[in-house]
Amino acid sequence: MRRPRDHSRLRRFALLLPSLVLALALPLSARAQDGAIPPGAFTQELDRIIQAIDTNTSAAAPALASTIPVRWRVQTKHETIEVGTHWLTTSLIDASKAPNEWAVKRAALRRRLIAMRDEAAALAAADAAGARAGARSAIAGIVAREEFQETASQKWREQWRARVAEWFDDLWSRFGGGAGTGRRVATVLAWAAGIAALIGLGFWLARSIAERPRGASLNLGAGGRARPRARELALQAVEKARSGNVREAVRFAYNAALVQLEEDGAWKVDEARTPREYLPMLEAGDRRRPLMLDLTQRFEQIWYGNRAVSADDTPRVTAHLETLGCLRPGERAI
Repeated sequence: MRRPRDHSRLRRFALLLPSLVLALALPLSARAQDGAIPPGAFTQELDRIIQAIDTNTSAAAPALASTIPVRWRVQTKHETIEVGTHWLTTSLIDASKAPNEWAVKRAALRRRLIAMRDEAAALAAADAAGARAGARSAIAGIVAREEFQETASQKWREQWRARVAEWFDDLWSRFGGGAGTGRRVATVLAWAAGIAALIGLGFWLARSIAERPRGASLNLGAGGRARPRARELALQAVEKARSGNVREAVRFAYNAALVQLEEDGAWKVDEARTPREYLPMLEAGDRRRPLMLDLTQRFEQIWYGNRAVSADDTPRVTAHLETLGCLRPGERAI
């Protein structure tokens, strides 16, 4: 006969839910009082003024001064800081009287405002860290109570072990086993089966990772084909350059160089590496290092940085391929 469910834990959780929500909401509901602003808002205000100073002329500076309060009141977690603005508004109002000095004055104001913004950003970060720590502490105190100690997964494991043990105990008693012996054997077998399953899963994951193909980042051909060799990639780079697609030509050329150095034993092409991680694998005195450095820079600038191609890109890239041995003399002519 199945035992009735005990709903006492659910009732206790329902009673504790408002406390948990309140603990999460307290850090988010904190607001500065009496006109004070938090450090984050102060940082945004300083950014606004810095941008306006950078773009406004000396004639527009007095108008900017009219948007700045007499003082800022910044409310941190522990104190309220008052920041006077007389030095700033005076400089902005006087800017129109001496336009020739505006460039020097603007640079000085900008340096001081940036320093203030950096300090405000540090205060905002400290306040946020303190709020998160307080929320974590409150939640930890609630979850540490007895009602939250038994998780759903723990209940499921206990129920599973109990059912398996009852089944083995019943089977054992049918074959004449003593009372209680079957339950102990069933518990041992259940744990053994679980451990064996975990070990099998671990071996399967390790084998899958070990058999994972490398160099998939050079997927320049059709699916299912073997990775092209360096010469094949270099010829495709030349063909792309002849058709006017220099951006694709640079990509094929860079990958041809990677494969060529792999064929020369310099490294093993790895899809997890970034272009910059290959360069330190070549010694400083290696003649191929300057070529790979130039190829890497052009590839990053054109392919990732969307730099416009220049007349120098195609001849330099194909010349590097010939020097590295990807192309034979004369094949790089465009």
